[in-house]
Amino acid sequence: MNFADAYPFLVALLIGALIGTERHRRLAEDKVRGVAGLRTFILIALLGSLCATLAGHYGPGFAIAAIAAFIVLVAVGYASSAEALGRIDFTAAVAAVVTFALGMLTSFPDSVLLAVALAIITTWVLATRSITHHYVEVISETDLLDTLKMGIIALVIYPLLPETPLGPWGVLNPRQIWLFVVMVSLIGYVGYILIRILGAERGLSLTGILGGLVSSTAVTSSMAGEVKANPVILPSAVFATAIASCTMFPRILFIVLVVNRDLFLALLPHFLIMTAVGVALAYLLARKIAPLGKDVKMKDPFRIIPTLKFGAFFAFVLVISKLANVYFGNTGIYAASIVSGLADVDAITLTMSSLAQSTLAPNVAVTSITLAAITNTLVKLAISYILGSVEFGNKIAVIFLPMVFSGIITMLLV
Repeated sequence: MNFADAYPFLVALLIGALIGTERHRRLAEDKVRGVAGLRTFILIALLGSLCATLAGHYGPGFAIAAIAAFIVLVAVGYASSAEALGRIDFTAAVAAVVTFALGMLTSFPDSVLLAVALAIITTWVLATRSITHHYVEVISETDLLDTLKMGIIALVIYPLLPETPLGPWGVLNPRQIWLFVVMVSLIGYVGYILIRILGAERGLSLTGILGGLVSSTAVTSSMAGEVKANPVILPSAVFATAIASCTMFPRILFIVLVVNRDLFLALLPHFLIMTAVGVALAYLLARKIAPLGKDVKMKDPFRIIPTLKFGAFFAFVLVISKLANVYFGNTGIYAASIVSGLADVDAITLTMSSLAQSTLAPNVAVTSITLAAITNTLVKLAISYILGSVEFGNKIAVIFLPMVFSGIITMLLV
């Protein structure tokens, strides 16, 4: 016998120990008795690995019979102990069956890492009981319906769309366009859920970061209205608006990283410098954060009409960018970026990142995305003056204008 023969069993023991530690800690924390603790879960994983090994000699029928017998054993064990414990710990019973299955999975050389990854995820799910319970308690009917809508557009509609490019220039790929719609919607959805769970009581800095994931323009508009109604929160509103706008740059970088990794490194200096300038000035001008009177009101996490509008807008920008490239060269691309930045940054980012993989030079794509981000920043500055107060706009200008200038200088030098 060598180490390779014992390796699957050792991994199974570690998996059982990982899940068993969480289960044992949970029993000690709740100060209740349980059917299975650390040692039992270790043995369960080892038993699963042994059964899978024996199935290699006796055939797959042995594995099916083994897992069926173990499920019956677990059901009988937990059901018979219900009267003594005063409860049925169904979660622990399911965790035991999962541990057994993961132990079986370790016997397959190509699935050892998968078994370990699933064990870590299982332990995380078990350990975050209070967080998940709190999420379920605070979720509204609208949030639940919007979650289902997200599932429909991502898991139902997306696979049904064709991948064949449409149009005379072959730039409209229905599945690709819908993938971008799903991506942007998911970013906004995650940001919205985090705000719902954590709230804004931990400070406007957190609200600005999370609000920037949804829409930095929405945060700017909300804060401008708050300042106009209550000038006392001016320092807090300025800080939140600046942080939300700075969050836009990492969000853009994330989208570029997913779509076009080569473009990510070229774009990194531009947005890294703009983010650093914005965060530094926001901190210097708003060190003393006033308490937030009320949360930033965010829209529903998912609405079908705005999502479809984004898809249409993305397709429109895709065609306009291609036409501009064909008839006007790089100058037309830059003009399209500035126009797109007036309304949305994500669409032009996705477009340029996609085109840079085939027909567009990477340096042109970098400049176009930077111009769109600069334009969008100036739009938010205008919102600060229009919807807020002059003082609010002036303080935002002190932060936003250096951000814009640093982006322009970086764009010219790099």
